[in-house]
Amino acid sequence: MTIKTLHGRIHFKVQRFIDTTNAIDQEQSYFDLTGQFPEVYITPRLQELTAHYSTLLSYKEVDHLIVRMTGEKQISDQKAWQIVNDKAVEISQSWQTQTEKTLNDPQWSFPKIQEDIDIYDPTSREVLVLEDAIQVRGQKENRVRKQSVKEDQVEDSVENPPKAAKKEKSPAVFTNIAMLQKKNQEFEFIVAPIDEKGQETVSFPDRLKARVIEEYHDEEKPLPVVAITDGAKVIRQHLYAVFGLVLIIILDGYHLGKKVRELMSMIAQNKEEKAIHLKFIFHHLWVGQVSTVINYLETEVKPKNPEKHRELINYLDKHRNEIIDYRRRKKAGKMIGSGYIEKGCDQVIGHRQKKKGMSWREAGSRSLGILRVAELNHEWNHLWFPDEAANDSEPLPLAANS
Repeated sequence: MTIKTLHGRIHFKVQRFIDTTNAIDQEQSYFDLTGQFPEVYITPRLQELTAHYSTLLSYKEVDHLIVRMTGEKQISDQKAWQIVNDKAVEISQSWQTQTEKTLNDPQWSFPKIQEDIDIYDPTSREVLVLEDAIQVRGQKENRVRKQSVKEDQVEDSVENPPKAAKKEKSPAVFTNIAMLQKKNQEFEFIVAPIDEKGQETVSFPDRLKARVIEEYHDEEKPLPVVAITDGAKVIRQHLYAVFGLVLIIILDGYHLGKKVRELMSMIAQNKEEKAIHLKFIFHHLWVGQVSTVINYLETEVKPKNPEKHRELINYLDKHRNEIIDYRRRKKAGKMIGSGYIEKGCDQVIGHRQKKKGMSWREAGSRSLGILRVAELNHEWNHLWFPDEAANDSEPLPLAANS
């Protein structure tokens, strides 16, 4: 028998036993009797190291890294993917159980949400919620592989995908990510749990709602929740499903500026006019004067593209209540943009998965995302070695801690 470890492969003989008290004369090894290595003959430490570096490097790079560390090939890229996927499903199952338990517990209720919040008061308390979605290139269902490609090649993340016979656009893989500010002022990353195929087992809003209840169910006063996000409709649907229509939403200043620039590039007659218009528009949007900007667009701008001109006016009118006095809020020392969640999406998904030539299926992409969330939320030690994490006061010497 061979056990794969951080120190290489260990070869030894294992004596087999027969339980004479059992009616079925089935041989069992020492590992069967002690409950060790129930699935694969790979030590938990080697699996943990593989999973950690798989969230940072390609599976082939992880394969090569382990060869350099242990002196011999121990983990194939396919096996590395399987370790990641299995652990993500295991974590998801615990999240699903906890979410359902929380939402169905009559003793824990969702906190009341404060309706009126002075978002410009530097001393007023706020609980920030940030949400965004990130997409990666989807993998084609019917890819044409070269004959030399082995059948056990990793299916869920292709670092160097072969050319397809037909250039068909593959559907993107989306992952919704939220950041919830906790009582200790730190942010917790939240994603939905998944099954083996990468499908959500609990809806994203339900997962977010459960975490809000677990963190704030004992609040005596209404919770002053403020959400900062872009203009995506689906994000508002998520947030309203959790917090209700009384939720205060601030339109992210960066996305507002980006949207205005993109549309004005199609509206203005030339670059000179565009520069003049943008100077006026940004000056007034920075202080929340939406009506002034809409009036300017309707009376002073001669559009090259009337359709885009109307789109910009409708966009500003639609988000009128979410466009604030950004200058005043920034002066108060409070957050005005969703830079945190933009960086968070890159940490969870983008840095590892949005590289040239990569394509993904839902299971492959979201499994890596779940493991990254576990690391960023400082849950890694507990999820891999719960008994040791509970007994040790010092952090475990795991790969994720290095």
